[in-house]
Amino acid sequence: MNAPRHLTLRERIYEEIVRLIVSGDLPSGVSIDEKSLTEKLQVSRTPFREAIGTLAKEGLIEIRPYRGFFVRSFSRKEIEDLYELRKTLECFAVELAVPRMSDRDIAQFERILDEAVAALRRRDMATYGARDKEFHETIAEHSDNAALIETLARLALQIQLCRTIANENSDLAERAAQERDEILAAFKARDIPRAAALMRLHISDVQEAVLARFPQEKPALE
Repeated sequence: MNAPRHLTLRERIYEEIVRLIVSGDLPSGVSIDEKSLTEKLQVSRTPFREAIGTLAKEGLIEIRPYRGFFVRSFSRKEIEDLYELRKTLECFAVELAVPRMSDRDIAQFERILDEAVAALRRRDMATYGARDKEFHETIAEHSDNAALIETLARLALQIQLCRTIANENSDLAERAAQERDEILAAFKARDIPRAAALMRLHISDVQEAVLARFPQEKPALE
């Protein structure tokens, strides 16, 4: 396990399990083989289960009594709810962040988005995921709203898990390239309504790509 030395053992296990999940090595809905994974990570059950407990609280792992641990799976309704909340929060973050952006900050966003689009075009989904995450986190940081930053951070891992589904969409790269140009133009113009609208459109695009892989749920019978 390659991790910074200052992390505790539980934190290192946590980071490695997260990496396995968001990379797709442990896909949504799969059972986690505790014995196999603790042997692979060369750790004991106690810190492993502590890390699992943290991930369960964050909504990435499901603990099923007498059945074990499972990577979180989502219903169509849960994905719809998650992305609708994300749109509201991230558009608010954009509204707060854009007036605070310097030209240097916008150049940083341009670098991040350039790397994200380049990664998509070469089908390097791990790098794309990292750059996309950095883009959204950096906007949140520029909002300078601690409560908003904390709330978005709590949603981030669930969003990453959903993104592994959306990333399989072959058209995502070219749409992302177009969105990149439009978002940067809005940032440079300090056009807050336009930037927020583009962020909503961007998140809706990913939401649709995820939902396309889920069947329509039949309404419950009364």
